[in-house]
Amino acid sequence: MLPSGSVINKINTIQKILENRLCVSCGACVSAAPSGTMKMVLDEKQGIFVPRITDPNRVSGGGAEFTVCPGKGYPIKQMGLELYGSAEHDTYELGRYRYAIAAHIRQSRILENASSGGVITGIALYLMEKGLIQGATGSRFTYGTGGPKTESFIARSKDDLLSSQGSKYCPTTTNELFRECIETGGQYLFIGTPCQVGALRLMIREKEAPSDVFPYTIANFCGGYRNFNWLNEIISSHGIEPSDVEYFRFRGGGQPGTMLIRTKSGRTISEPYPDYVRRSMIPKQKRCWYCVDATGELADFSCGDAWLARFQNDRYPWSIILARSICAEEIVKGMVKDKWLEKESISYEEICKSQKSNMRSKLYRQHARMRVSRLLGVRMPGWDVDLKRQDAGYLYELYVLIGKTFLGIQLQKIRLWLRRLLNY
Repeated sequence: MLPSGSVINKINTIQKILENRLCVSCGACVSAAPSGTMKMVLDEKQGIFVPRITDPNRVSGGGAEFTVCPGKGYPIKQMGLELYGSAEHDTYELGRYRYAIAAHIRQSRILENASSGGVITGIALYLMEKGLIQGATGSRFTYGTGGPKTESFIARSKDDLLSSQGSKYCPTTTNELFRECIETGGQYLFIGTPCQVGALRLMIREKEAPSDVFPYTIANFCGGYRNFNWLNEIISSHGIEPSDVEYFRFRGGGQPGTMLIRTKSGRTISEPYPDYVRRSMIPKQKRCWYCVDATGELADFSCGDAWLARFQNDRYPWSIILARSICAEEIVKGMVKDKWLEKESISYEEICKSQKSNMRSKLYRQHARMRVSRLLGVRMPGWDVDLKRQDAGYLYELYVLIGKTFLGIQLQKIRLWLRRLLNY
């Protein structure tokens, strides 16, 4: 087994998490800390939300707030065993799951603005209409002088769910909602990234939160996210001031979908996904680079794009659904029976093929990446994953890591500028 990437006893407070750039902006620490002692704030230089201790007399940064932090890593395989030990399938790439299908929601209003098959919104609405939940966690963009930013909120209606549709390839403070859900009462669907679901599981595992508040969890397949500075660079590359934006989406309107920008001055910009990703050299967050969870292994439902020709050539956009728990399997089958979902069978091999780029980055290259990083003294999250020695290109990983330094990023920006210049 590959040893933990970080020396845990040297990363033992939230302050150390921040110093080593391992914060994922989730807000779990704020929910676990005593009320009124911490809050999430926007760090404009880093372009992410970070926790700030507001009452150092009551919280040290090394208590429950640190215990539930997903930035340091967690025993993902052991936690998956505890949650879904009875699952029929247990794979290196996908974790434990009971049932897998390709699907799209049947409701046209949901499909209109979905990034792919609209299944995350569809599952949330189905649970809401069945009376199984009183709300779901969501995030949406807000607009101001600093450009688009995200806000997390509890969706309690179909309109709320529709307003939170779409991929958010930037920071969201979803776990900060936990306290509000507890205080409000009821049961909720937790929708988040794999690391946000991991933080929720840590909170429940460490008895920092009751287990019945979120009886269902959904994670999206995740390749990592970038900061708000990256988002503003993309907007600015179209000659638009971020402060002039009144609507933004990363993806929607089909698969793979398009980015859409609307300005207060009446301009509309549309660009296919993922073309706009290359408009900026700002890399993914460091913590994302060392993540080993591509498919949300600790969520009841895991959903992602069906990047396969037989689905991409169809008139409808399709998603993959992995049901890991017994209740998740029953709900997905119920949605098919109740005509909420159109489904097709899909194999383990096809799922891996559809996510091959993400699998390669998060699983197959990690052994070499972590080995090189450790030699360079980089602090990383710790995992209990026996990483396979696949695609173990040590020199290549060294080259990539150098490219993520300040000098490397500047050189890439010059190369991008020259490429654009030569194309004009």
